[in-house]
Amino acid sequence: MSKLEVAQGFTRERWLEYVQRGRRIMRSKSAGNFDLGDLLNEIIDASPKGHGEVEATLTLYAAQIRSTYSSLKTYRSVAKAWPADMRREDVPWSVHQGLASTPDRFMLIRREPGDELDPAGHGYWTVDAAYRARESLPGTPCTPDERIVHAKRLLRVTDEAAEAVVQLADRTEVIDRAMQNPAFRQTIRDAQRDLALRTETEKSRQDPSADPVPASRPEQVAPASAVSFQQTPTAVLRILGQCTSFCVGMQNTVVAVQEEHLTTEHLEAVLDSLRKVRAVCDWCEHAVTTGESGMEDALARLLGDEGSGLS
Repeated sequence: MSKLEVAQGFTRERWLEYVQRGRRIMRSKSAGNFDLGDLLNEIIDASPKGHGEVEATLTLYAAQIRSTYSSLKTYRSVAKAWPADMRREDVPWSVHQGLASTPDRFMLIRREPGDELDPAGHGYWTVDAAYRARESLPGTPCTPDERIVHAKRLLRVTDEAAEAVVQLADRTEVIDRAMQNPAFRQTIRDAQRDLALRTETEKSRQDPSADPVPASRPEQVAPASAVSFQQTPTAVLRILGQCTSFCVGMQNTVVAVQEEHLTTEHLEAVLDSLRKVRAVCDWCEHAVTTGESGMEDALARLLGDEGSGLS
């Protein structure tokens, strides 16, 4: 910009002085940011307020001192947040910027941030230290918690997070360590159960004749009806005994399997066996109530060799 344009509310001479001072500060490598911020606040205090005049003034001034509006806005806000007597000359401006929005910044900056690498137990102020002081994630995570939070923020997209988990599965020591966590094991079990239910639902849609998956499992096995053992036929007692043994055994086994890491293939095998059990139970109920012990071909094919001896 070769021709000087004067901001509204200023004389040419006064505005030219501000521009010259601003250019000198821009070339300075010392406390230039604070100097420029103080100068900007002086300019804004002397300019008209409202109706976008502040933004217009800063935009014009930025162009004339070869800066940007956003940069000047930052310099001004940081300088306004830090009165001259509250600043620390031995602490970088970037740290003041990092703490500018913190309510207790004046007290914080008087302390030295903790640094376990320092023999005296005192560190020195850096931008990351400023972020930690205001309980924000630093740009360079150092602690395990910081690295984990940083990774979670980077992997916000579900597909990318899933791919990261798949690739981490190559490191068996990672999976082994994760499986030692009860909460993680429960999460895996829940995910497997949800996957199995979705698979069964999809199969039911494709084959309406397929047995639906029960919505929930009973918490306890209902007690069998009381009978007189002296007057009950042996065959009936055997059926009651088989049912009781199955129910008790399944309860114990299902509880034990909750601690195992089940793959999708494992779940498919279990669900297939449960379908066979339901089919046999339906056949038993039909045979007992009707007296017809013949097994349908579909059931025989489902059970395979196991069902051939029941017909």
